[in-house]
Order: sequence, then structure tokens, then C-alpha cells
Amino acid sequence: MNHIQSVYASPLLLGEGPIWDERLQVLYFVDILNKNLFQWNYNSSQIMVFSFDEYISCLALSDNTDCLYIALESGIYSFDLINQCKTLHCQPESQPNYRYNDGRVDENGSWLLGSMNNINNGPNATLQPDAKLYKITGQQSSVLLDHVTISNGIAYYGDDLYYIDSKLNSVRKFKYNREGLHDEQLIFSIQNGSTLDGMCISRNQKLYIANWGGSQILVFNLQAGLLDQSISLPALNPSSCTFGGPLLNELFITTSQIGDDNPKLSGLYRIKINDVGFTEHKFNPEL
Repeated sequence: MNHIQSVYASPLLLGEGPIWDERLQVLYFVDILNKNLFQWNYNSSQIMVFSFDEYISCLALSDNTDCLYIALESGIYSFDLINQCKTLHCQPESQPNYRYNDGRVDENGSWLLGSMNNINNGPNATLQPDAKLYKITGQQSSVLLDHVTISNGIAYYGDDLYYIDSKLNSVRKFKYNREGLHDEQLIFSIQNGSTLDGMCISRNQKLYIANWGGSQILVFNLQAGLLDQSISLPALNPSSCTFGGPLLNELFITTSQIGDDNPKLSGLYRIKINDVGFTEHKFNPEL
């Protein structure tokens, strides 16, 4: 394993949602509470920043490399990277004072996206189990899970879906098909004062899980059924991770400065590992 490297050294208040676009060799990520979307170019290390007037929680790629789909408080929007303009696509969440958190597109082009109670706004949001995990297919949405608190860590492997609700501090597995989620199974949980946050999955069936408050990425081997590795980080609060790089063997990790005594250590990191990830599925807005 190689050493951890800083990619974006400026502190992130609440970094989240890293997504690798293999076609452009760029990484997208967001700072939710600073309302910024970032595009980092792998070859040039150039950073572009797109700012919004409301929280941006996560994003999805589409077949058009100039168009992203972004989750803002007021709904799901297409976002033209060239003209920097957004167009409302749909709004699954009908309750006021809620925002979206984590999401990931499935192999059929639908976007699974979770909401959370945000009545107090920002890091002091009221964490109540009254949010939802949505499935967005085209412009239509349906509810896959009720009683969600902090939707995080969506990963697919075959017809299995792995999911984290950070309030429960566990990874659950579901069978996932067009009819919804079935056969819930607890994979593992922790109760050590830290929190399970965003995650991704490798071709070797390992879950890479951001351990908020633990300064590490936990690596859970699904075939062995155990935690077999951890990746230490300088920052206290890793929030999410994804595979990227030309060979998809680099792990990109977002962090947050919230509650960190060394807030300048928060930012975006990467590390080469002996594992390989998957390319991201693309959202199909016309299903």
C-alpha cells in the first residue's frame, strides 16, 4: 500500500459525494455546507469550483459529459457544466426543511438518493428517523425505505445493495430489483463512538467505508465476513470515498473539518491500493 496524498488541501467544511468520471479523467466532489461543487482534473490537477445558493449534497453522471445531475435542497437539477446553468428535473422530497445526503446510480440508470431532516440547517440538523431513501427513475420517484435518519453509503454488487444509515451505525444488505428492496440482512455494526459514513465497493467484494470520527477507512471483506484492514488518515472525519484514477486503483476520500481540532487537515485525499473499483453508472433522465 502507498502513502496517503493530499489532492485538495483547502479545508472542507463538509466534503462529500466523490464521483469519478472515467471518460474525462476527472473527480467531482462537493462541500455541502459551503454550497460548492468541485471538479478536479487528474492530469493537470486543475480545480474548478461551481457555487450555489443552497446546499448541494451529491451528484450523478449522465451520458452527456457536459451535464451532471445534482441534488440541491429544492430538488434534483440537471447542471450544464459549460454554461453553468441548472434546470429542475424533479423534487421527490415533499417535506419542508429537508435536504438530500448520499446517493448512487444503479445499473439500469435509476438514481437512489436519501434525504435527511435539516430543520436546524447545517451541522446542527435535527437527526430524526423521518427521512426516506428514494429511487428516481426518469422524472418519477418512489420510496424504497422509510424511517431513515442519515442516508449514506450506497453500494451495488450484482443484485445486492449495501446501505448505511449513519444513525444506526451499521451496514445492511438488501436484495435489490425493480420491485424494491428485500431480504434485509445485517452485515456489521460498530459502537465505539465513531460513525459509519459513505462507502464504495471493489471488484474483490470489499467495502471501503469512511469512518467519521475514526480518522480511517474501514475495509470490510464480504467474502470473509470480517474487517480485514484499515487505512489511516490525517483528518478526523472521513466522510466518503470512491475509486478513481486511470486504472481505478486509487481511493479518493473526502473529509470534514466539523469537530476536528486540526481543521486545516480536512480536504480531499487519495491513496493507491491493491484493489480495483467499478466505473460509475450513468443516470438516465428519460427512463
